[in-house]
Amino acid sequence: MPSNEAIESQLRAAEDEAREQSDGTEDDGTVNRAISPENIGYIMYRRQFIGRTAAAGTGIGLAGCTADDGIEDVEAADTNTENGNDTDSRSDEPEPEGGDGRPYTHYELDVHDERSMGHPVWVDRDGRVYGRSSPRVLVSDDWWETTEVLYSFEEEGTTDEYVQMVIVPDSGRIIAAIGGRGETGGKVELIDEDLSGSETVYQFDYGRMSNEFGHAVYGDIVVIATYGLSDFDANRHANEVILSTDGGRSFELVLEPELVTEDAANHHVHDVEYDPYAERIWVAVGDHGNSQIYWSDDLGDSWKELDERGAVTMITQIAAFEDCIAFGTDGVPEGIIRWKRDGPDDEPDGVGDLVRPHVRIETDPDDDVMELYARRRWHVREDDGRELCLMPFGYSTMHETASDSVVLASVDGDEWYELHRTETREILLSNVMGPLSMDGDRRTLISDSFQAEGYQIDATVPKFWE
Repeated sequence: MPSNEAIESQLRAAEDEAREQSDGTEDDGTVNRAISPENIGYIMYRRQFIGRTAAAGTGIGLAGCTADDGIEDVEAADTNTENGNDTDSRSDEPEPEGGDGRPYTHYELDVHDERSMGHPVWVDRDGRVYGRSSPRVLVSDDWWETTEVLYSFEEEGTTDEYVQMVIVPDSGRIIAAIGGRGETGGKVELIDEDLSGSETVYQFDYGRMSNEFGHAVYGDIVVIATYGLSDFDANRHANEVILSTDGGRSFELVLEPELVTEDAANHHVHDVEYDPYAERIWVAVGDHGNSQIYWSDDLGDSWKELDERGAVTMITQIAAFEDCIAFGTDGVPEGIIRWKRDGPDDEPDGVGDLVRPHVRIETDPDDDVMELYARRRWHVREDDGRELCLMPFGYSTMHETASDSVVLASVDGDEWYELHRTETREILLSNVMGPLSMDGDRRTLISDSFQAEGYQIDATVPKFWE
């Protein structure tokens, strides 16, 4: 009987291989089923606060809901949620002030089921949406209602130039990652300001940039990692982390972790994060025996490791909050691990600090195989110290019975809140872009990057913070 880890490795390898053979689109995703009452102090059935794994009776500070009234209002919590649709977030109805045991789940689904519009992947600080469609970079000034071609890398008879990701940092420079699905590594291209051409600013040895993880932007700092299925026979792995400190004008290699074991599905980078509170770069590497968390306090000149390689579970998202780091997982435990730090200079003291799940999102209790993992967070940090992070979890395409995708949100990395659950396999949520701030209309796009139907959700984040 194979171990759980072996089964997970086989599934990840098969899923990555299927993704490598696709037409240039990404998949990725996972299932998020009912939260286990054995592991949390409060539960609100299908539309609920995401519970921390604290002892029963722990209160919650968001939206006026407490542990006590949450369980009693199961029927109320499920009102207006048939077919996966919540009440209209843009109606004239005032936002409730909480206290009635019901969470804020006010999304009106505006589902686009036409792939011809391409795949939105980035929103710049002015609200302009950028996307990809084969070798073309698309742009939209009306939140993806209409699009036009901004730039094309088209080359007759090849898919090597397919656009994987577009990033536009505060500098306004347009960075496009292309190629990397074959034996040749992908490239990072800086598109000319007048759109007359592009310059290759970095060439990966192997793999490509993903639109769903492995990139972080803060001011002029841009951190990017390569991603791909390992070729152990050829000793080729997507394990490069590159850094720009000039808003994308140039990049340099800052980390290339060595392979530890071939007894794993892959050796590649899962995610990167720039932590502005500690001026620190975080990197999560997988899979299994190759797993590790690195950090650097000198912009990549030197690195520290959390523990021995393979000691930490697989991490696919890293979100830096002022008082903690939240790690979204891709393995046991499924959910979010939280490391609380005592000041910006604090460092985790080994894997023991990251073992206990802070938020547990349980899958099928009859199936001990991995079904869900964290995808493409969006983090807003306001000048006044407020912050908001959205993080989607989506079902794994390897599981035929899986159907849910869910979007979690937090303003402190401690208490996490379920904003939306799809309850349909036709929408596999994997990317979230926006809002631009915690004020205003708080508009966001949550996209599905794999399924042919249910392509994206256009919604407004409810104001659940004080």
